Amino acid sequence: MSARRVTTVTVPVQVRSGVAFEAYRDRTPLLTIWATRPALLVTLTLPERIEPGHVRFARQLACSAAAYATEVERRYLAPLRAAVPKEATA
Repeated sequence: MSARRVTTVTVPVQVRSGVAFEAYRDRTPLLTIWATRPALLVTLTLPERIEPGHVRFARQLACSAAAYATEVERRYLAPLRAAVPKEATA
């Protein structure tokens, strides 16, 4: 049995990349992610009838996004902390 192929897309994040969340009273929410180079727009949508699997996906997405943000912040702050003299932090 051959391995199933999976389509993947890797997009570099630029300073002008962004995320938008839109909630609506009478329909499911939208989450949009955009990148500027190369131009890419991804909008996550849900069917009108939300099931437990959709909720699991949303929670997993939130958990992964939080972990990603923590790691990006750690990588950003590491050189800044290294540049501060030890005497200044004591």
